[in-house]
Amino acid sequence: MHTKLVNNKIGILLMVTAIFSYSCMDGIIRYLSQYYNVITLGMFRYWFFALFIILIHSRDGKSLIEVSKSKVKFLQITRSIILTIELCCAHYCFYKIGLIQTSAIFAIGPLIVTALSVVILKEKVGWRRWSAISIGFVGILIILRPAFISFEPFSFMALGCAFLFAIYQILTRLVSKYDNNDTTLLYTGIIGALILTSVGPFFYSEVQNIDWLWILLISILGLIAHLCIINALKISEASLLQPFNYLHLVFVTIIGIFIFNEVLETPVIIGSLIVIIAGLYTFSREYIINK
Repeated sequence: MHTKLVNNKIGILLMVTAIFSYSCMDGIIRYLSQYYNVITLGMFRYWFFALFIILIHSRDGKSLIEVSKSKVKFLQITRSIILTIELCCAHYCFYKIGLIQTSAIFAIGPLIVTALSVVILKEKVGWRRWSAISIGFVGILIILRPAFISFEPFSFMALGCAFLFAIYQILTRLVSKYDNNDTTLLYTGIIGALILTSVGPFFYSEVQNIDWLWILLISILGLIAHLCIINALKISEASLLQPFNYLHLVFVTIIGIFIFNEVLETPVIIGSLIVIIAGLYTFSREYIINK
Protein backbone atom coordinates (compact mmCIF):
# COMPACT_ATOMS: atom_id res chain seq x y z
CA MET A 1 0.00 0.00 0.00
CA HIS A 2 2.87 2.36 0.86
CA THR A 3 4.52 1.70 -2.52
CA LYS A 4 1.26 2.42 -4.34
CA LEU A 5 0.86 5.70 -2.44
CA VAL A 6 4.40 6.77 -3.32
CA ASN A 7 3.86 5.80 -6.98
CA ASN A 8 0.63 7.80 -7.08
CA LYS A 9 2.38 10.87 -5.68
CA ILE A 10 5.19 10.54 -8.23
CA GLY A 11 2.64 9.94 -11.00
CA ILE A 12 0.71 13.09 -10.04
CA LEU A 13 3.96 15.11 -9.90
CA LEU A 14 4.95 13.84 -13.36
CA MET A 15 1.48 14.65 -14.72
CA VAL A 16 1.53 18.19 -13.32
CA THR A 17 5.03 18.67 -14.75
CA ALA A 18 3.77 17.50 -18.14
CA ILE A 19 0.78 19.86 -18.09
CA PHE A 20 2.96 22.77 -17.00
CA SER A 21 5.46 22.00 -19.79
CA TYR A 22 2.66 21.85 -22.37
CA SER A 23 1.27 25.16 -21.07
CA CYS A 24 4.64 26.90 -21.34
CA MET A 25 5.10 25.42 -24.81
CA ASP A 26 1.68 26.74 -25.87
CA GLY A 27 2.58 30.18 -24.56
CA ILE A 28 5.81 30.27 -26.56
CA ILE A 29 4.01 29.02 -29.68
CA ARG A 30 1.41 31.77 -29.14
CA TYR A 31 4.29 34.28 -29.21
CA LEU A 32 6.13 32.76 -32.20
CA SER A 33 2.93 32.41 -34.26
CA GLN A 34 2.85 36.21 -34.51
CA TYR A 35 5.95 36.01 -36.71
CA TYR A 36 6.06 32.49 -38.20
CA ASN A 37 3.54 30.13 -39.73
CA VAL A 38 2.30 27.45 -37.33
CA ILE A 39 2.95 24.76 -39.97
CA THR A 40 6.63 25.71 -40.04
CA LEU A 41 6.81 25.70 -36.24
CA GLY A 42 5.14 22.29 -36.18
CA MET A 43 7.63 21.01 -38.76
CA PHE A 44 10.58 21.97 -36.55
CA ARG A 45 8.93 20.35 -33.50
CA TYR A 46 8.26 17.11 -35.35
CA TRP A 47 11.83 17.00 -36.71
CA PHE A 48 13.11 17.16 -33.14
CA PHE A 49 10.58 14.56 -32.00
CA ALA A 50 11.36 12.17 -34.88
CA LEU A 51 15.12 12.54 -34.31
CA PHE A 52 14.66 11.70 -30.64
CA ILE A 53 12.67 8.57 -31.49
CA ILE A 54 15.32 7.42 -33.98
CA LEU A 55 18.15 8.04 -31.47
CA ILE A 56 16.33 6.15 -28.70
CA HIS A 57 15.78 3.09 -30.86
CA SER A 58 19.37 3.24 -32.15
CA ARG A 59 20.68 3.32 -28.60
CA ASP A 60 18.52 0.34 -27.66
CA GLY A 61 19.68 -1.55 -30.74
CA LYS A 62 16.18 -1.77 -32.18
CA SER A 63 15.59 -1.81 -35.92
CA LEU A 64 13.17 0.91 -37.06
CA ILE A 65 11.78 -1.49 -39.64
CA GLU A 66 11.06 -4.01 -36.91
CA VAL A 67 9.47 -1.40 -34.63
CA SER A 68 7.35 -0.05 -37.49
CA LYS A 69 5.63 -3.41 -38.02
CA SER A 70 2.03 -2.78 -37.01
CA LYS A 71 -1.03 -4.98 -36.96
CA VAL A 72 -3.21 -1.91 -37.62
CA LYS A 73 -1.02 0.22 -39.88
CA PHE A 74 -3.93 2.14 -41.41
CA LEU A 75 -5.20 3.18 -37.96
CA GLN A 76 -1.69 4.18 -36.88
CA ILE A 77 -1.25 6.40 -39.93
CA THR A 78 -4.77 7.85 -39.57
CA ARG A 79 -4.35 8.80 -35.91
CA SER A 80 -0.94 10.36 -36.64
CA ILE A 81 -2.39 12.46 -39.47
CA ILE A 82 -5.28 13.57 -37.26
CA LEU A 83 -2.90 14.66 -34.48
CA THR A 84 -0.71 16.61 -36.92
CA ILE A 85 -3.67 18.51 -38.35
CA GLU A 86 -5.14 19.11 -34.90
CA LEU A 87 -1.91 20.57 -33.51
CA CYS A 88 -1.42 23.01 -36.38
CA CYS A 89 -5.05 24.20 -36.19
CA ALA A 90 -4.92 24.48 -32.39
CA HIS A 91 -1.76 26.58 -32.51
CA TYR A 92 -3.38 28.84 -35.08
CA CYS A 93 -6.35 29.28 -32.74
CA PHE A 94 -3.94 30.33 -29.97
CA TYR A 95 -2.87 33.19 -32.21
CA LYS A 96 -6.32 34.20 -33.51
CA ILE A 97 -8.51 33.99 -30.39
CA GLY A 98 -5.97 33.61 -27.58
CA LEU A 99 -4.80 30.96 -25.15
CA ILE A 100 -7.68 31.35 -22.71
CA GLN A 101 -10.58 31.09 -25.16
CA THR A 102 -9.00 28.20 -27.07
CA SER A 103 -8.07 26.20 -23.98
CA ALA A 104 -11.49 26.76 -22.41
CA ILE A 105 -13.08 25.17 -25.48
CA PHE A 106 -10.52 22.33 -25.42
CA ALA A 107 -11.69 21.47 -21.90
CA ILE A 108 -14.67 19.67 -23.46
CA GLY A 109 -12.25 17.10 -24.92
CA PRO A 110 -12.51 14.41 -22.18
CA LEU A 111 -16.31 14.50 -22.41
CA ILE A 112 -16.14 14.04 -26.18
CA VAL A 113 -13.84 11.06 -25.64
CA THR A 114 -16.41 9.50 -23.31
CA ALA A 115 -19.19 10.03 -25.88
CA LEU A 116 -17.15 8.69 -28.80
CA SER A 117 -16.04 5.64 -26.82
CA VAL A 118 -19.64 4.41 -27.03
CA VAL A 119 -19.69 4.67 -30.83
CA ILE A 120 -16.15 3.54 -31.68
CA LEU A 121 -15.05 1.33 -28.78
CA LYS A 122 -18.55 0.03 -27.93
CA GLU A 123 -18.08 0.97 -24.29
CA LYS A 124 -21.10 1.37 -22.03
CA VAL A 125 -21.88 4.81 -20.64
CA GLY A 126 -24.72 5.21 -18.13
CA TRP A 127 -27.26 8.00 -17.91
CA ARG A 128 -25.24 9.85 -15.27
CA ARG A 129 -22.24 10.26 -17.58
CA TRP A 130 -24.51 11.11 -20.54
CA SER A 131 -26.02 13.83 -18.36
CA ALA A 132 -22.55 15.13 -17.51
CA ILE A 133 -21.65 15.19 -21.22
CA SER A 134 -24.81 17.16 -22.02
CA ILE A 135 -24.12 19.64 -19.22
CA GLY A 136 -20.55 20.00 -20.47
CA PHE A 137 -21.79 21.01 -23.91
CA VAL A 138 -24.03 23.60 -22.27
CA GLY A 139 -20.86 25.03 -20.75
CA ILE A 140 -19.28 25.21 -24.21
CA LEU A 141 -22.33 27.05 -25.55
CA ILE A 142 -21.92 29.59 -22.76
CA ILE A 143 -18.27 30.08 -23.77
CA LEU A 144 -19.11 30.38 -27.48
CA ARG A 145 -22.25 32.54 -26.97
CA PRO A 146 -23.31 32.00 -30.61
CA ALA A 147 -26.50 34.05 -30.27
CA PHE A 148 -24.91 37.03 -28.54
CA ILE A 149 -21.61 37.68 -30.30
CA SER A 150 -20.65 38.04 -33.92
CA PHE A 151 -19.78 34.81 -35.69
CA GLU A 152 -16.23 33.83 -34.74
CA PRO A 153 -15.07 31.01 -37.03
CA PHE A 154 -11.90 30.38 -35.06
CA SER A 155 -13.88 29.51 -31.91
CA PHE A 156 -15.62 26.80 -33.90
CA MET A 157 -12.25 25.76 -35.33
CA ALA A 158 -11.11 25.28 -31.72
CA LEU A 159 -14.18 23.14 -31.05
CA GLY A 160 -13.33 21.13 -34.17
CA CYS A 161 -9.80 20.65 -32.79
CA ALA A 162 -11.28 19.30 -29.56
CA PHE A 163 -13.24 16.74 -31.59
CA LEU A 164 -10.14 15.80 -33.61
CA PHE A 165 -8.05 15.32 -30.48
CA ALA A 166 -10.80 13.20 -28.94
CA ILE A 167 -10.82 10.98 -32.06
CA TYR A 168 -7.03 10.76 -31.83
CA GLN A 169 -7.27 9.60 -28.20
CA ILE A 170 -9.92 7.02 -29.05
CA LEU A 171 -7.79 5.66 -31.93
CA THR A 172 -4.75 5.60 -29.62
CA ARG A 173 -6.68 3.44 -27.15
CA LEU A 174 -7.76 1.24 -30.04
CA VAL A 175 -4.28 0.67 -31.51
CA SER A 176 -2.87 -0.02 -28.02
CA LYS A 177 -4.78 -3.32 -28.13
CA TYR A 178 -2.68 -4.46 -31.09
CA ASP A 179 0.67 -2.58 -31.03
CA ASN A 180 3.14 -1.69 -28.29
CA ASN A 181 4.00 1.87 -27.23
CA ASP A 182 7.25 1.95 -29.24
CA THR A 183 5.39 1.28 -32.49
CA THR A 184 2.70 3.84 -31.71
CA LEU A 185 5.27 6.48 -30.76
CA LEU A 186 7.26 5.82 -33.94
CA TYR A 187 4.23 6.35 -36.17
CA THR A 188 3.26 9.49 -34.27
CA GLY A 189 6.65 11.12 -34.79
CA ILE A 190 7.61 9.90 -38.25
CA ILE A 191 4.22 10.39 -39.96
CA GLY A 192 3.87 13.88 -38.50
CA ALA A 193 7.40 14.80 -39.58
CA LEU A 194 6.79 13.51 -43.13
CA ILE A 195 3.51 15.40 -43.51
CA LEU A 196 4.83 18.73 -42.25
CA THR A 197 8.12 18.37 -44.12
CA SER A 198 6.14 18.00 -47.36
CA VAL A 199 4.26 21.29 -46.81
CA GLY A 200 6.32 23.23 -44.25
CA PRO A 201 8.92 24.66 -46.68
CA PHE A 202 6.14 26.44 -48.61
CA PHE A 203 5.34 28.46 -45.48
CA TYR A 204 8.92 29.01 -44.34
CA SER A 205 10.21 32.49 -43.55
CA GLU A 206 13.65 33.43 -42.29
CA VAL A 207 14.03 32.74 -38.59
CA GLN A 208 15.78 35.28 -36.39
CA ASN A 209 18.73 33.91 -34.39
CA ILE A 210 17.08 34.38 -30.97
CA ASP A 211 13.94 32.63 -32.17
CA TRP A 212 15.87 29.44 -32.90
CA LEU A 213 16.30 29.19 -29.12
CA TRP A 214 12.54 29.53 -28.63
CA ILE A 215 11.92 26.85 -31.26
CA LEU A 216 14.41 24.55 -29.54
CA LEU A 217 12.71 25.26 -26.20
CA ILE A 218 9.20 24.35 -27.45
CA SER A 219 10.64 21.12 -28.88
CA ILE A 220 12.27 20.25 -25.56
CA LEU A 221 9.16 21.17 -23.55
CA GLY A 222 6.95 19.04 -25.78
CA LEU A 223 9.31 16.10 -25.39
CA ILE A 224 9.51 16.52 -21.60
CA ALA A 225 5.72 16.61 -21.37
CA HIS A 226 5.33 13.50 -23.52
CA LEU A 227 7.89 11.50 -21.51
CA CYS A 228 6.36 12.61 -18.19
CA ILE A 229 2.90 11.45 -19.26
CA ILE A 230 4.22 8.08 -20.44
CA ASN A 231 6.04 7.47 -17.15
CA ALA A 232 3.14 8.76 -15.06
CA LEU A 233 0.77 6.30 -16.71
CA LYS A 234 3.24 3.47 -16.07
CA ILE A 235 3.08 3.88 -12.30
CA SER A 236 -0.36 5.41 -11.65
CA GLU A 237 -3.93 4.75 -12.80
CA ALA A 238 -5.21 6.86 -15.68
CA SER A 239 -8.42 7.66 -13.78
CA LEU A 240 -6.32 9.21 -10.99
CA LEU A 241 -4.25 11.33 -13.38
CA GLN A 242 -6.87 12.49 -15.88
CA PRO A 243 -8.42 15.26 -13.72
CA PHE A 244 -5.03 17.02 -13.54
CA ASN A 245 -5.33 17.76 -17.26
CA TYR A 246 -7.63 20.63 -16.29
CA LEU A 247 -4.62 22.40 -14.76
CA HIS A 248 -3.70 23.25 -18.35
CA LEU A 249 -6.57 25.74 -18.43
CA VAL A 250 -5.33 27.30 -15.17
CA PHE A 251 -1.74 27.59 -16.36
CA VAL A 252 -2.51 29.03 -19.81
CA THR A 253 -4.99 31.48 -18.26
CA ILE A 254 -2.20 32.86 -16.07
CA ILE A 255 0.13 33.04 -19.09
CA GLY A 256 -2.57 34.63 -21.26
CA ILE A 257 -3.43 37.33 -18.72
CA PHE A 258 0.03 38.31 -17.50
CA ILE A 259 2.06 37.90 -20.71
CA PHE A 260 -0.37 38.49 -23.58
CA ASN A 261 -2.82 40.82 -21.80
CA GLU A 262 -5.76 38.56 -22.63
CA VAL A 263 -9.06 39.23 -20.88
CA LEU A 264 -10.77 36.55 -18.81
CA GLU A 265 -14.45 37.13 -19.60
CA THR A 266 -17.25 36.12 -17.22
CA PRO A 267 -18.97 33.73 -19.71
CA VAL A 268 -15.64 31.94 -20.22
CA ILE A 269 -15.23 31.52 -16.46
CA ILE A 270 -18.78 30.21 -16.00
CA GLY A 271 -18.65 27.92 -19.04
CA SER A 272 -15.22 26.57 -18.09
CA LEU A 273 -16.35 25.77 -14.55
CA ILE A 274 -19.39 23.91 -15.89
CA VAL A 275 -17.25 21.89 -18.31
CA ILE A 276 -14.63 21.09 -15.65
CA ILE A 277 -17.21 20.01 -13.07
CA ALA A 278 -18.93 17.82 -15.67
CA GLY A 279 -15.58 16.33 -16.67
CA LEU A 280 -14.55 15.62 -13.09
CA TYR A 281 -17.89 13.95 -12.44
CA THR A 282 -17.39 11.77 -15.51
CA PHE A 283 -13.94 10.75 -14.29
CA SER A 284 -15.31 9.93 -10.83
CA ARG A 285 -18.06 7.75 -12.33
CA GLU A 286 -15.54 5.97 -14.54
CA TYR A 287 -13.32 5.36 -11.50
CA ILE A 288 -16.23 3.94 -9.48
CA ILE A 289 -17.33 1.66 -12.33
CA ASN A 290 -13.79 0.40 -12.92
CA LYS A 291 -13.46 -0.41 -9.24
